[in-house]
Amino acid sequence: MPIYKLEAFPRTVQLRNNTAVEFRPMVPGDKDKLLEFFLQVPEDDRYFLKDDVTSPKIIEGWASHLDYDRALPVLAWSEGRVVGDAVLVRSRTGARAHNGEVRVVVHPDWRNRGLGSALIRQLCDIAADAELDKVIMEAVADREVEAITAAERLGFLRSAVLPEYYSDQRGRKHDLVVMVLPLGKWYEWWTY
Repeated sequence: MPIYKLEAFPRTVQLRNNTAVEFRPMVPGDKDKLLEFFLQVPEDDRYFLKDDVTSPKIIEGWASHLDYDRALPVLAWSEGRVVGDAVLVRSRTGARAHNGEVRVVVHPDWRNRGLGSALIRQLCDIAADAELDKVIMEAVADREVEAITAAERLGFLRSAVLPEYYSDQRGRKHDLVVMVLPLGKWYEWWTY
């Protein structure tokens, strides 16, 4: 039996500017559109991601090894283009099986419209429905201020700051902010 209930997909979401986007889980045939999306994300933003998302081999690997119970990628679509990518990552066994991690990337032209918040909220709703205890999100302190603010509005708490955790291409140091969203009764109270 699957961990996550996906009956709500595809789902149309209205953004702040009344633009409609469609959310749905990634399928193997989305690999070319996903690669095209990541190639449009600024190099300075991609540098901090956990994988080389401009590598066709990486995207092909994701597309050919989809396992929604371990990593649930949800894509935001508008007019046949991917405009946002979000993933809920979860270990199925061991000490971390009760937690999920959320990762979100939004196309530069689609930022500041509420798309990132809507994607985070969608994944947190799925995680809460699956009875996970917490959702964790990592952000680069000085580069992802809007994402941190959006996460805090959704109820995430700053759990830790790791000073000078990252080094950018120029050797400058950046802090890592670890955000945690308790689910269960806290999430139900906070969001509804």
